[in-house]
Amino acid sequence: MVPNKNHLSSSLTVLAFGISILFLIVVVLILGISSLIDLINGEGDPAAKLIGAAGFSFEIILLFICGRFVLQKAMGREPADLPFRFPFADWQLLVVTGLVVFAVLAGGLIAYAEIAWLGWLTLPILTLLVIVPPIWLLFGYGSRGLEAGPRWRVFAVFGLSMTVGPLIMILLEVILLFGIIVFGLVILAVIEPPMFKDFLQIAEILQVETNQEVILDMLAPYISNPMIITVGIGYIAILVPIIEELLKPIGVWLFALKLESPAQGFVLGMVSGAGFAIIESLNASADGSVGWPVIVTVRAGTSILHMTTSGLVGWGIAFAFKEKRIGRLIAAFSSAVLVHGVWNAAAAGTGLSAIGESIGKPEWIFNYIPAFLCGLLVMGLGMLAVMFASNRKLRTNPVPPPQIEVKKEEEVKYPS
Repeated sequence: MVPNKNHLSSSLTVLAFGISILFLIVVVLILGISSLIDLINGEGDPAAKLIGAAGFSFEIILLFICGRFVLQKAMGREPADLPFRFPFADWQLLVVTGLVVFAVLAGGLIAYAEIAWLGWLTLPILTLLVIVPPIWLLFGYGSRGLEAGPRWRVFAVFGLSMTVGPLIMILLEVILLFGIIVFGLVILAVIEPPMFKDFLQIAEILQVETNQEVILDMLAPYISNPMIITVGIGYIAILVPIIEELLKPIGVWLFALKLESPAQGFVLGMVSGAGFAIIESLNASADGSVGWPVIVTVRAGTSILHMTTSGLVGWGIAFAFKEKRIGRLIAAFSSAVLVHGVWNAAAAGTGLSAIGESIGKPEWIFNYIPAFLCGLLVMGLGMLAVMFASNRKLRTNPVPPPQIEVKKEEEVKYPS
């Protein structure tokens, strides 16, 4: 089949990638120069800024790769429509495990040594080694044996999950959070004017205060307030999962009418989850303190969450648009939001309990953290099982390829 030389969707996708690459180059330059200045002056956390720069640089490389394949489609070249084949084999499990273990141990020792220039040089690369290979491994096992469609579309979905999707998510989440804060302050000003004045005074102090202990002392009465905890957990565990599970597979939504099977939707959903996991995890791992090994290890574990839930939503999208079974999309999306919400609630509870002693609630550390951590572990194993089971189910029930009618040429009769 010869691709359409005026392919609008691929052209717009290439344009989006180009704009994103230019923006990210500026961000990398700013972070890199700022980290170097901090290192020379002995201020701040130079390793954290360089980890952020390394993460965005890696995204730029990925976008160039994605753009190359999508550009083939925009230029009307036949290789763009070749079926996607992910280069995965079982031996990669040992390689990935070895890389991650080595990177965590080496990075942990370097972070513990607190030698600024050494962490600045090594932690960015080690962060990439902890975050990226597990995503490769999980996608390899989750998509093995499943048909993903033309490779230009796979790379288009992957690139969109690192650019347009996160941008819209961030904007919506910030707007929603700002609205909640403003609404809460208005209610507080009406019901509790003295407390509202206290909030304004604290806001002014926080603009100049940098001491973490002082900040926690000021915020302790509010952080431990049940109403504030409820609103915060509600935002993190309900609203954020709804937004993210709706927009993570943005590329799958855009190509929904082109999906040929639920298996294809599942794989493209996992592609979306992988792209989002790379961006979120690398940014959240930008920390050069002694807590680096814990942070990167936890962030590496969240990849299974994003890939599994997006895979389920992609599967539901394919059923809704291919077979008109809307109920399966609703069930898949609801399940993804529920799992994501419980995960976020447990993660937020762990973080809040960890500062319990600083806000006058030392019992939180012993009463809640073990339960939250066990819950995250069980959920991680459960989602891994769901991914493997989904892959096996989709492989054993393949959808037959569409039949292509071939017209026979009419016989040409020659005069005798």
